[in-house]
Amino acid sequence: MACRSVDWLGAVARFLGLLCLVLGISMAGGTLQAEEILPGDLSQATVLPLTEQEYAWLQQHPRLKVAVKNGWMPVEFQLENHNHAGVSVQYLEKISQLTGLTFVLVNDLENITPAEALLRSGIRGQNPPAGFQLLEQPYLVSNNAIYMAAHHPLAHHEVNLGDLAGKTVAVFKGGSVAQKLKQAVPTIKIKLIDIADEAFEYLASGYVDAYVGNELVLDYHLDLHKIDSIKKVGVTAITSDVWMAVDARQPLLISILNKATQQIGTNPPEIMNTWKVSPAPDHTQYLIAIPGILVLLLLLQLLNVYRKSKKQAVAAQREIWFQANHDFLTKLPNRFQLKHEIDQAMQLARQSKQSLGVIIIDLDNFKQINDTAGHSFGDEVLIQVARRIQSVAQPPSLTARFGGDEFLIMIPSGIDQQGLHALCEQLLRVMALPLEVQSKSVSVSMSIGAALFPDHGQHADELIMFADQALYQAKKAGKHQCVLFNQAIYEEFVRKTQLTEALKSAISAQQLSLHYQPIFNLTEMRCEKLEALLRWHHPQLGTIPPDIFIPIAEENNFIITLGEWVFAQAIRDLPQIQHQFGKVEICLNISPLQFARPGNIEHFLLAIHARNIPGNQFCFEITERLLLELSPNTMEMLERLHNVGIKLAIDDFGTGYSSLAYLHKFMIDYVKIDKSFISRLTDNEKNQALCKTMIYMGNQLNIKLIAEGVETVAQETLLKQMGCHYSQGYLRAKPAPLGSV
Repeated sequence: MACRSVDWLGAVARFLGLLCLVLGISMAGGTLQAEEILPGDLSQATVLPLTEQEYAWLQQHPRLKVAVKNGWMPVEFQLENHNHAGVSVQYLEKISQLTGLTFVLVNDLENITPAEALLRSGIRGQNPPAGFQLLEQPYLVSNNAIYMAAHHPLAHHEVNLGDLAGKTVAVFKGGSVAQKLKQAVPTIKIKLIDIADEAFEYLASGYVDAYVGNELVLDYHLDLHKIDSIKKVGVTAITSDVWMAVDARQPLLISILNKATQQIGTNPPEIMNTWKVSPAPDHTQYLIAIPGILVLLLLLQLLNVYRKSKKQAVAAQREIWFQANHDFLTKLPNRFQLKHEIDQAMQLARQSKQSLGVIIIDLDNFKQINDTAGHSFGDEVLIQVARRIQSVAQPPSLTARFGGDEFLIMIPSGIDQQGLHALCEQLLRVMALPLEVQSKSVSVSMSIGAALFPDHGQHADELIMFADQALYQAKKAGKHQCVLFNQAIYEEFVRKTQLTEALKSAISAQQLSLHYQPIFNLTEMRCEKLEALLRWHHPQLGTIPPDIFIPIAEENNFIITLGEWVFAQAIRDLPQIQHQFGKVEICLNISPLQFARPGNIEHFLLAIHARNIPGNQFCFEITERLLLELSPNTMEMLERLHNVGIKLAIDDFGTGYSSLAYLHKFMIDYVKIDKSFISRLTDNEKNQALCKTMIYMGNQLNIKLIAEGVETVAQETLLKQMGCHYSQGYLRAKPAPLGSV
């Protein structure tokens, strides 16, 4: 749609009109002096078909307060001299002439009540504020038009709603325009904005393709501010209505004003002609009145320089915005942009009462790819995985990089649980095919968790959190599968959250204790070691097993605090232990996180040194994972522990990446054979062979073996025959508090 041309006299008239608005000079009766519209003659009210009660009401209430907005050009706004102007003001003048009422204008506030103003003149849509009732018809109905940046490829011809399919369109967040657009063009992508200037910036930067908004308001805005970089390219059938709302407790006033507005009508031409304008195509139409060809040429030259620099600035701004909101590797939206998009999509889903899906994807064992093939190879894997995911989750779905090897997909509308599960299965099938990376074939599997709005969550953070919990269950169940969030996961999540909060106060509430389990030398059948085992008894929740609360403590970094408590309690228990058992080693379980933040271990070493307790009274039980992810700081700490005499034992050996060969390099003193090998030792030849091999290799490396979970005499006898050094289990003693062992 072409903008209207402006002749010489029209340009001058428009310039003077704008100048008058800036200076607050009244033109065409559209402003108010002293915040008041002068009344017409009350006898004029006889032209309206008023009842005696209505006429009597007018005589008793000659003055009414009207709440008028002060920044909504040209519907209603305030000039620099504090007088009001706009369509609504002129409409009120007409009502005043018909009814004889005097209108006293006050600024419209969001929560203004009927006690403060009987009438509000600028109500968008058909939802009246609390305490007010809309009149029977709007006084202003304006079409919504389509606006684009002048440099946009579609801006050179007329555009209709169908042309916006698949495009990103800015829409004012108030009202129902966004919902109507989505109904008319389901594939349109809505970007909600607060003010027009925000939409104009998005248009200029290319972040959105178009802006659909109130034609009267936006044409006036573009004309007033002489914005020629934005063009109106089409008009839609979607309308925006403006109503007046009256104190719902005043039925006579409502009836009077309904009769007045029916007589005046909607969009009175004499008012609309005052304010209805089209954006001027170019600033130069005002400049050509300046005499002098040389000055004009100079201005044109400066304009060209300005446009060139502005184009460069827009390109730079667009690049900065893209870098801030997208992942540099995959070019997908990042976590920040994703949160923004989900919030807007959920707002639209609420308005349209549709569902919205969130899928979180985590690559299984991606760290191994980085460790074995290098980070550049891993980066290429991530790029190809992103492309695979996008080939399945196509627009209007949004794919983002959520973390290191995590991706998130948002399905914006119209998907149910069955469809969500089908999409997850399709992703698993696509990723089952090998990737070709740097001339190598590599297989990558993924685990998937999914959640649905509004079934599972009402807010973006909540929905993402529940999808992540479903992902955790998929990992826990064996990886390379998808899990949809359900009631069982929710109950486990609630339980886990409850335990997390309770654990934080377990120390101060004195709910923790240490139980000790003896470890016997199989040669002399003498207790030479005690393993300190942390126990938690909650007054309401009962006894919480360690395999439940220890992982929770590690996830929340509370394991450091628990470790410090265990260190301190073991030192306090040492005199009683020596009195009861003599000189024995105390075995303490140490988490890898305690080595990552070794301050607690440092404090322990200082504490035993200050009390002249030799280090060989203690043994630290660590996991194979610590040695597999060894850092220089951890290596240094292991050497310090060895130097002060503290022994090192590998716990649960055989359940991870077991290799006796590398244990000797790290000065390991003991290896504890996991109870899963011991439980079927007497009736499983493979278990016997594995245990015999571990014991033999341990002896060759001067590493002593401790068998865990020994429960029968037959197991103990067989282990002794194999040459195992120590036995720990219910056969000899269960874990118990000191004094009960």
